[in-house]
This record gives sequence, C-alpha cells and structure tokens, in this order.
Amino acid sequence: MKKYSKIKSIAVVAVTLGMLFGFGIWSIILPDTEVSRAERRKLEQAPELSAQSVFSGTYMTDLETYWLDQFPLRDAWRSIKAMVRFDVFRQLDNNGIYLSGDSVCKMETQLKEDQVKYAAEKINEVMQTYLEGMPVYWAVVPDKNVYAAGDRPQLDTNRMLDIMRQTVNPQATYVDLFGLLTLDDYYRTDTHWRQEEILPVAQALGEAMDMPADLSAPAGGFTRHTLEPFYGVYFGQSALNVQPDTLCYLTSEAIDAAAMTGLEFEGERPVYDPAAIDSMDGYNVFAGGPQAIVTIESPKAQTDRELIIFRDSFGSSLSPLFLEGYSKVTLIDLRYIPASLVGNYVTFEDQDVLFLYSTSLLNSGMLLR
Repeated sequence: MKKYSKIKSIAVVAVTLGMLFGFGIWSIILPDTEVSRAERRKLEQAPELSAQSVFSGTYMTDLETYWLDQFPLRDAWRSIKAMVRFDVFRQLDNNGIYLSGDSVCKMETQLKEDQVKYAAEKINEVMQTYLEGMPVYWAVVPDKNVYAAGDRPQLDTNRMLDIMRQTVNPQATYVDLFGLLTLDDYYRTDTHWRQEEILPVAQALGEAMDMPADLSAPAGGFTRHTLEPFYGVYFGQSALNVQPDTLCYLTSEAIDAAAMTGLEFEGERPVYDPAAIDSMDGYNVFAGGPQAIVTIESPKAQTDRELIIFRDSFGSSLSPLFLEGYSKVTLIDLRYIPASLVGNYVTFEDQDVLFLYSTSLLNSGMLLR
C-alpha cells in the first residue's frame, strides 16, 4: 500500500513538473501573437528588460501580463473554464455572460441613476445651446437583455425611462422603440442590432418626424449584401463554442449615390466599408465606425430635408436607412467631441434632430462630453 502511494505521489509530481516545463518550453518556442480576434484586443508583448524596469518593479508586472496573454492554448483553457461553469456547475452565467438560446448576452443589472440623469441633462444642454425652435426627438435603443434575460436580473429600464422623461426638456418628442424589437433583431454574438431587421425602427422614427418617404421600402428596393464571419464583442468574451454571425448591409439607389465626409478622414467615402469586417471590430463596416462627426449626403433622396443624429454606435447602421428621405444626415458622437465644440463644425438651421442612445450608453452617461 505504501509502495502504491509512493508511486502515485511520484507520478503526480512528474505530471505536474512535465506540464510546467512543457508549457514553459512551448511558450518560448511559439511565436508571440499580436492580437486576439476572439477577444478583439491587442495582446501584451515581451517587455523590455532594463535596470530601471527591474528596480521599479514594472518589469515583473509586465512580464506576468505577457505570460498570461501568450500562454499556449489560452483560448482553449478559457473555453474549458466556461463550459465547466455552464455544464458541470450549472451556473447561469460566466463573468456576466450567459446564453439565451443561441444568442450570447451580457448582464447589466446596476442602474446608475446619476449617469442617466447626466445624459438627459447633456441633451438639454445641446438643445439650449444649438436647437432653439428646431424639431427635436429622442429615442432609447433597448439592450438585447430586455428580450433575453427572462427571470435573470436585469437593468431597470422602466426606471431609466422615467428619469429620462422627467429630465429631458419636454419640447423634445419621445419615440418608443421597445415594442418594435425582439431578440432576433440583434446579432447573436454582439450587442448591436442587425440593420436588415430594423426597417420598422427607421420607419417609426421617420413617421414621428413627419417624413413622407417610406424608409422601409425605397424606390427600387433594397439589395442585401452579406459578409462573414462577423465576430461580435461577446464572441470572445463568452469563450464558448458559438458560431460567428453573418453581417448584412443594405444598399439602395439613394445609399449607393451617397458620399460620406468626416473630421477624421480626408475626402469622400462610401457609406459602407466591407473591408472593415476583418478589422478588430467588424461592425465598423457601417458609416465609418466610431467618429466624432460624420456627414452623409445623397442626391437621390426623395426630399431636400436634413437630419442630425446625436448617437452612439447603434446609429452607425441605422443612419443609412434615412437616406431615402433625407438628402443630408449628420452623425454626432459626443463621446469623441465636446458639445461646446460641435457648433464649430455643424450649422444648426432647419434640420430635424434626433437623440438616439442605447440603454448601455445612458447608464454610462458621463461618457458624453
């Protein structure tokens, strides 16, 4: 019996040492990876060894982060951990990530009332500064948790809307989008809505703003274009064996004729950039991705009316759908430009104005500058 116990102990030590030295040698032999497509971020590279970094302690800290990022089979270990939590311990989530059918979602439960109120007051600030006498509308894009959470804890969106209604200047008209969407209208692996599924949203907003054009059925119809694979933000965060999405974008005569200009690039660009599907964030296919101010103009719009949208990333895929009715659509993202500077680049006169923010952005309202 003692002999068997001794052999067992030796075997455990041998396997442990073998794994430690084996993975150590493997990590040295393998070339470093610069980016993780699954996690959509740059990975830590080997830190520079110097007397200053050693004595300051930053070298060992950076080295630890580097080893964690470059550990062999890192994604496989993350997947094993996630599967054990879900399938063995029957946990409802893994670091806030959960599955609703085949859709990957992330819990957000804490309502930050001060952040929501700040966002509402920022809308009021913009209205007071630039929008005197102009038609103003506001709408909230629900997170897909609204349709997926079920009995799980989730953000109190009713309370959020109450704060917004109580705070936003009543001269701005609220347009309710919550009843127009379902879980299927969002990407399975991402937080955003799918452009091909939000035509009813564009039409509802257009009708609220007295737009006579049928935004959901343009002249000549829409042409669907697909790109794949699209790895949404939750694809890597979930560390689960889920399939990537297919990204679809819609074109029409008005969209094809449109040209986009912006503060952060030179010249004109088309509304869509299909090559961006291979970037760190494939959603940047739409309207140039994160930009402070972008203007899209189409000579084939049915009217000469103009629309200004104060938006977050959800507005990137929605904005092209307005080009059937609006000859000029200006997108302003106050996360990247202070409200006080917007007047230096945009002339406010006779436009319709829409504030379109997601529940996630409102719950982090102090991101608005």
